[in-house]
This record gives sequence, structure tokens and C-alpha cells, in this order.
Amino acid sequence: MENIKVRVSEVEINNFKNVINGKISFPSSKSLSFEKADVLGIYGQNGSGKTAVVESFQILGRLLHGASLHKSTEKLITEGNDTASLNFTFLINTGDNLFETYYNVDITKLPIEPFDTNEEDVQNSKSSVYVSKEEFRYKKLEKGARPKTAIQYFRAIDEYSIGPNLIYKKVKSNKNDHYVSYKVNAELSYKESTSFLFRKEGVSLTKTILDREVNSLLESIRLIFASNLFVINNQQSSLILANVLIPVHYKKKDYNTGETGYGVIYLTSNEPTRMKFERFEMLKTMFQSISKVLTEIVPGLTVELRPVGEQTLNDGSVGMRAELIAIREGIALPISCESDGIKKLISILSSLIVMYNDPNACIVIDELDAGIFEFLLGEIVRILNDSGKGQLLFTSHNLRLLEVLDKDNLVFTTTNAELRYINLKGIKETNNIRDVYIRAIQLGTDEEPVYEETDRYDIMDAFEEAGEEK
Repeated sequence: MENIKVRVSEVEINNFKNVINGKISFPSSKSLSFEKADVLGIYGQNGSGKTAVVESFQILGRLLHGASLHKSTEKLITEGNDTASLNFTFLINTGDNLFETYYNVDITKLPIEPFDTNEEDVQNSKSSVYVSKEEFRYKKLEKGARPKTAIQYFRAIDEYSIGPNLIYKKVKSNKNDHYVSYKVNAELSYKESTSFLFRKEGVSLTKTILDREVNSLLESIRLIFASNLFVINNQQSSLILANVLIPVHYKKKDYNTGETGYGVIYLTSNEPTRMKFERFEMLKTMFQSISKVLTEIVPGLTVELRPVGEQTLNDGSVGMRAELIAIREGIALPISCESDGIKKLISILSSLIVMYNDPNACIVIDELDAGIFEFLLGEIVRILNDSGKGQLLFTSHNLRLLEVLDKDNLVFTTTNAELRYINLKGIKETNNIRDVYIRAIQLGTDEEPVYEETDRYDIMDAFEEAGEEK
């Protein structure tokens, strides 16, 4: 699969958080090309649905890795609804052909049985949701081609089915093998709140009932896209702001399977971190690479993972204690002495370096601008967009980036939950998108309002009234 390239081109979410319906499209959805970077920024008012897109990628990553959905996933389903739908469109370049594939998944709340379930059972349950539908479709991007349904799976508590009819007949025709595998996989995916298609047993089943071309497309998403997807959320940023931990994202390789992917290690800010020698050597080399970029972004600044001494680890083996330090003009200080913005840059730079160099990398960052000087942020994003190779999806409040990206690289949230994301229309090459967006906030747009109106005098009165309360 060395020559295969995969990237997500569109995402549609329904009944997810405060998004009844919303769809975003990467620039690659129009260009159908892997030649350039694929950068997309999401802008909008606080609480208007930006983070919902980030969390949809978190769920996608867990499903593609065959992992169980978290208990908290139930809270992401829009209030008053039992099911949320996530639909992802992928472009896959096999070297000989270009395909468009569609992965649609429904996540449904488990029914609560208050008379049959005690509090201890609820606490011990792995999740309160299950995958109630999965569908995989595909088409070769050539004239006259239409999407074909490769496989469908439906689940409604105790009932489940597989389709289309050709797949159902193939499963039923071999009761000693395919049918048993299908039933076992269906039960396990329900009980463990995982994907039916991408859990270990599901992958084994699809390899036997789907043709080689479809399996290759599924494997491209599971092995290439999922292994190169990394989501950096606000929980990780909050650890940096609290000066407790610094999450560092790195590319790892499983030497047993040969698969590569992303991992995260949390380095303590105020004291050395214990780790195995192999991890220390890997991180030491990675920070040398990060320093090459960091010193150009923040002149004179480098970082180093400095060994403090050997120590026995919890498994009885001997490892290394090491601390992350910042070096300026030959003076070394603990990383905890640096600003939040510097620590944020160090945390995300390894991912951005991979995105710059790898066309299969897909990096998703919530609030990219947090703590980073706006002019520097603009320069970094401009470089990634103009010269990078992979995908970057980010949310931001900093309007500087509207001046460095084209309209196809920007999506804006609206106040309409049923049409949550839009692209601003009527923008000419000479227009400043930042000015156009501010004018849309103040005056509205022809399509949908992008800002829920606030009144400065009402806000002033509220401050005054709040101050009078005792």
C-alpha cells in the first residue's frame, strides 16, 4: 500500500451536539488532487459548532481503530434525539485509479432500563451508545460512474441485519463459517460499542465476503488514513495552560505489523518524566527535529530532552528520567518557565512537521490560535498551505488567518442549527476576507446569519445588575 494516498474530502454531521445538520468540504473535494496541501479553517461564534467537527474526527478515529466509544459519546447526541449520524467522504488514489468512497455511521443511545439496571451496572458499563448503522459505498471517478453500495450493517437492540442482498446471501450460504462469524461480530460490536466493520473480527469477515477492490479501499481507510490521523483537542491544551503536562505527538511504528501511526506521550512540566530507553532515544531525536523548525519560528530558541539519570520503572526494568528544557543564548531553563504559547508550539510542531512532509497526514487541531502570536500564526499556516503535502483542519478565533487563506480554505458557522456551516459567497480576489466576514457579522449575509446578535448596552446593563446583587 506504499503508493496509495488517502484524504477525507467532506464531512457531514447530523444531530451531533448543537448541529442538526452541517457539512464541510475540504479544497480537495473540488480539485480531486493530492498535489497540494489541504488546509481548512473553521470560524464562528463561541458555541456555534466548531468543536463538533473536531469531536466527529475523534469518534472516526476510534471507530477505524476498532476501539470502544467512550461513555461521554452519549452527551454528544443532540438533546431530544436518540441517534447522531456522521458521514465521511474520502478520496483514494491507488496509483492507477482515483476513487471516491463514503463511510456513513449512526450512533444510538442505549435504552435505559431503570428497574433492571442498578447504579453499579451503569458505572461498570463500557458505553451508553452503540453503532446502529454502518454503510460503505464507493465509485471510481470516471465519466458516468455512480456510487455502489459495498456493505451495510443495521442494528436495533436485539435485531440486526447485513446487506445489500448479494452480501446477505453470501453470508447465509455458509452457515459453518461466514454466518457464525457475522453473528459473533454483531454481538461483540454491540456489547463493546465498536464498529462492526473495523473491529478485528469485522475486518476478518469483510476480507472473506467482499471482493478484492472493495477490501483494498476499506484497508486504505483503516490502515493508511486512520494511522495518519491525529486529533489535538482542548483537553490537551488545558494541560499545557495548567502547567501540569505537555502532550507531545509523535509518529510511531509497530515493528510487529510494520504499520505506522501517531502516538502521544505526556511529559511532566515541573519534574523529570520516567520512560524506557527506547522511547527516550526516539523523543530525543524528535526534539532535535522540532528545534530545527522552532529556532526559525522563535529565533534563538531550541528544546532538548535532557537525561537526568537512570531509574527503575514500574515493570521492574531500568529506564531513563528525562526533563524537557528550553535553551536561549546558551541558557537552559525548565520548560515550565516558558510561556503557554511556546509550550503549545512545542506540543503541535511534531504533527505539523509530519503534515508538511506526508500527503497522507491528517491533523485536526481545536483552537489552533490559543496562545500563539497572531502574525506568527499567520506565517505558519501560510507556509503549511503553500508548501505542505498533507491535510490540516483547525478551528480558530483569530481573524489574522482570514488574510492569508483563500475562500475555499475557510468555513464559517451560522446561527442556524439546520445549516450550521457555510462558505461566504461573492468574494472576489481583491476582497479582504477578514473585512467581508466582519461585515457579515454586522450586517448579515444573503444566505444565513453568521452571528447571533448581541447588544453592547444590554451587556453593560447586565454587568451593572450583576454587580448590584449581594
